[in-house]
Amino acid sequence: MSWLSDALEKCDLPEKVEDHLLGRGLKESTIKSEQMVSWTPTEEIVDEGSFVYRYGEHGERLEGMAICPAWSPKGKIIGFEARDTTKKFITDYRLPEAAWNPFWLGLNQAMQKIWDGGDVWVSEGLFDMSALEWAVPETDAVLSSVRAKLTRRHVEFLQRFCKGHVHMVYDRDEAGRHGVLGYIDEATGKRRWGALDSLRHVGLKCRDVPYNGGKDPGEIWDYGGVIAVRKAFPFN
Repeated sequence: MSWLSDALEKCDLPEKVEDHLLGRGLKESTIKSEQMVSWTPTEEIVDEGSFVYRYGEHGERLEGMAICPAWSPKGKIIGFEARDTTKKFITDYRLPEAAWNPFWLGLNQAMQKIWDGGDVWVSEGLFDMSALEWAVPETDAVLSSVRAKLTRRHVEFLQRFCKGHVHMVYDRDEAGRHGVLGYIDEATGKRRWGALDSLRHVGLKCRDVPYNGGKDPGEIWDYGGVIAVRKAFPFN
């Protein structure tokens, strides 16, 4: 067990933080399977320079923040995303193992569905992922790539494990469109690949998912909860 796994195991999830997550669309089953907690400063000093530099010797700058662990395909914690529930602040931290693993949120519960042959729906953020979980078929997996970009590790993972289709559901803003469809780099004039280019290059069946009602699935949830999300994504 890594120092991070040990630290998260000693944290709990106060009712106030859990209520915030539920209000933003997280299912109780997702909170439980992903082992989400609220950060409690460690008793001992963390012997990890980059963590200490960003968050303090005991992670005190993370205190009270909602933590969603990122899991490797083998079921080991390789980092986390932390969210302040009182203001808009998000940060993520990655252990060295994240360099050779895809960094997903939601993988711990999604892995079995992927093994079973379900399609994979890829969103940007945690709350986009949680909103989609209310709309897509129960047999399908929903993941968050954290940013509007599929890395080489993400693509390699999907190429290896995904037997169905990959549905890209990034934000409807410029960054999201670039992340899915690619774009022309103004500085060099070269075309940069988007997710669809990368996925098709390795032989995966994929598509860009059109939707209306908000900039992203999380925003649609905020506007109207389950009803609004299922109206925007009528796939179940």
